[in-house]
Amino acid sequence: MMKYFLLMWVLICIFTTYTFMTLVDAPQESVVIEENLPQESVAIEENLPQESVDETNTTESVALDPRAVECMALNIYHEARSDNFAGKIAVADVVLNRVESNRYPNTVCEVVEQSKLRTNWKGDVVPVKNMCQFSWFCDGLSDEPYDAGSWEEAFAVAEVSLTQDKYRGITEGATHYHATYVTPNWIDDRGMQVVGRIGQHKFYRWQ
Repeated sequence: MMKYFLLMWVLICIFTTYTFMTLVDAPQESVVIEENLPQESVAIEENLPQESVDETNTTESVALDPRAVECMALNIYHEARSDNFAGKIAVADVVLNRVESNRYPNTVCEVVEQSKLRTNWKGDVVPVKNMCQFSWFCDGLSDEPYDAGSWEEAFAVAEVSLTQDKYRGITEGATHYHATYVTPNWIDDRGMQVVGRIGQHKFYRWQ
């Protein structure tokens, strides 16, 4: 009986030793870290201003024409009052692009108020209804701002656009835009080149 237990103990020791040596010598599984897999790219509009009007400095010592500020503010208010800061600045940039172009008048107010004119029964020269570069100016409705908060913001953005050069060029020379939910016929008629979308508008420039 003693010999039997001794034999079993020897066999167990041999089996345990063999198993241990097998595990030690076995090749290890390699772990593949997918470092070189292509990562999803995230389009971040790095060149667009992210700040709000409150974060900008509108007190620079630049001589501003009060009439130009008012015209710019009215255009921003009527065209982009529900847009974000970048969208408002982009609308202002289009006005300034037109001022610098020989295709359009050379002042802010003349650009904003550019329209087809007629003489009314009083002898006054007035815009033809719905024949303006910016539709709000001759749509037959009052141009007086009714939302005080939006008007205050539009006025502040107008001052920023006319005093801070860091925002110039945001639209890359665009002279036209339209709301993203419409497709005007002038896109094809005039051979416009798409610049891109900023805020709630899509922007174009002459080819």
